[in-house]
Amino acid sequence: MLKWFIMLAGITVIAIVFLTFSNKDAKAMAQDNAFPSQVKVAFGQSGASLEQQYGDLTSANKKNFGLNFYYINADSRGKTMRAIIKTGTLETVIPQATLINAAEDRDRKVGINNLLITAKVKEGGMQPHPIAHQYVLNLIQSLRKTGWRYYISETKPRLKGKAALDYFTQNNIDPDYPLSFEQWMALPAPLTWEFYADHTYLTLQVDRDVNHLDPAKPGAYFISLTFTPREETERLGVDEKDRDHWRDTWVKRNLAFRALRNIKEAKLRAQGVPIDTDYKDPPLPPPPAGQQNPVIPDALK
Repeated sequence: MLKWFIMLAGITVIAIVFLTFSNKDAKAMAQDNAFPSQVKVAFGQSGASLEQQYGDLTSANKKNFGLNFYYINADSRGKTMRAIIKTGTLETVIPQATLINAAEDRDRKVGINNLLITAKVKEGGMQPHPIAHQYVLNLIQSLRKTGWRYYISETKPRLKGKAALDYFTQNNIDPDYPLSFEQWMALPAPLTWEFYADHTYLTLQVDRDVNHLDPAKPGAYFISLTFTPREETERLGVDEKDRDHWRDTWVKRNLAFRALRNIKEAKLRAQGVPIDTDYKDPPLPPPPAGQQNPVIPDALK
């Protein structure tokens, strides 16, 4: 399954030089000091409403073809924020967030439909590896308690726990599998966890500085979380001309995906690897007005 990841072309860091203490400078200083402790963004809200809600804290890039990007950059002000992301019925809390990058499709007028959040491990900077390890495990458990569950791409075998780690390595770790510290240090970065809930995909990635991997010394860690609605992922998985009606070809495409999964699972079974037959693929999102979701054949249930 293709995933749409919004890549940051670059983040503009604004340096304010205080040559004189003018009223403008005083106002800028007051804004910095008044940076909110938490920022809330919801899928479907307009970028204009985000700008209205957070004012000068929001910067925008509206020069991209068909897309608007909105940024709330706490790090540029020497701050962090508690990011609250609303996707349908869920509100996901991300502590120590440094940047919110929201994307909006101008042509479709569906509001914000992709979010990238970056965050620190604890207070940021160099952290002891055991502290970073436990911090990330706690963050994962917080996501699970919120309602996010393990997602496995439709072409990949249904594995969990140690079997998933052995097969996917660092690329899709089971969030219910508690990585030991030794495993944590041995895996190459970035470490990735995939989730699904509320007709939304969530990818958590933890990267680290490869020059500071001595377990006995502190390391530098970087966290990112990407939220993408299922509707957007499905649209981008087909040719542009078919995107408004991707449901028409969904069954055919997913039967092909299931065939690939079946082949992989058969090979693993022959090796004695247990398959998680209790795993169920996520349901389709509600259709837009005038459309219907396809009838799911038994082969895909």
